[in-house]
Amino acid sequence: MRMPRLPLLLKIAAAAAAGALALIVAARLRKEDAVASLRREIRETLAALGADDEDGGVSDAEGAKDDASPPPPSILVAGFRAHGKSSLVNTACRALAAEDGPLLLRAEASPPGGGADGPRRRRRVKAVVSGADGDGAGDGDVVELLDAPPLQEAGRLTRDEIEAAISGGDPECVVLVLRCDAPAKERNAAIKKLPEISAAVRNKGLNLIIVLTFKKAMRSIRQAEELIREVSFRARTDCVYFIENYTWSNNGPNLHHPPVIKNDFETHFTVLTIIRQCLEFIKLNRTQSKDKKEDKQAKPPDKQAKPPEPKPNHPTDAKQYRKFTDSSVRLFYNNSET
Repeated sequence: MRMPRLPLLLKIAAAAAAGALALIVAARLRKEDAVASLRREIRETLAALGADDEDGGVSDAEGAKDDASPPPPSILVAGFRAHGKSSLVNTACRALAAEDGPLLLRAEASPPGGGADGPRRRRRVKAVVSGADGDGAGDGDVVELLDAPPLQEAGRLTRDEIEAAISGGDPECVVLVLRCDAPAKERNAAIKKLPEISAAVRNKGLNLIIVLTFKKAMRSIRQAEELIREVSFRARTDCVYFIENYTWSNNGPNLHHPPVIKNDFETHFTVLTIIRQCLEFIKLNRTQSKDKKEDKQAKPPDKQAKPPEPKPNHPTDAKQYRKFTDSSVRLFYNNSET
């Protein structure tokens, strides 16, 4: 059998390499298109929210419409200490703004080990949504992320502390962050608090989303399925997501320059999906509030009850009243007979 010539083998190898490269590029383009599509949906939802707020603007005493711009949708990110709460805020800002290169911090994240036990204040972070094809963001393409102070330890956490944590800042949706690789005792105590946290959030008329961070700590798919099943059952919600946040420790230290964080499709897609779901909840809640307000304004006033006829108190008045009614009755019957 005659062996093929070397040039032919080189052509076949080059064609195979070109085909593999084309598949890799096509897969990458599909991922980038999926992320860009989510950003576009987020911008469209923000535009719809702004239009609804302008249509339902409050008028003053003179009938003039309020010129103040509508507030951006507000999302509260809550969680226990060192569970990845602030890192989720930084990850969301990076994905929304389509940033590359070093990780820019908007929220103060605790270092490995949990950080200090000092008090933390609630921080408002304006996350800007990148425009199409990397263009600048519009005036209303902003999502407000509230980085809440860390909750107390699950064993000492009370209902009043939960309500105080979710009440500040007037949030419209609540994202609770739990750490997958936390010690078993700490993680189980946090999961047992989910029914109480979920009830407090729903009593405020808000929706709850659970985010499980450090997903790479899951050793198997079965372990991840069991965890997500238990969290969904206790929190009474199907909105449970796994994510691996962007942190400085992902790539290790770099003595020459700040480490460059490589964007990950799964992290980008997951965090944008979380933001998109929050905006959908906010849109539904605002629509329902607007409908209730319009129904209340359109409801006709109740008809006033006819005041009862005054009854005479004096005996003389009673005789005159009886005489008047008797004559009226006789006049009525006489008219009927005729």
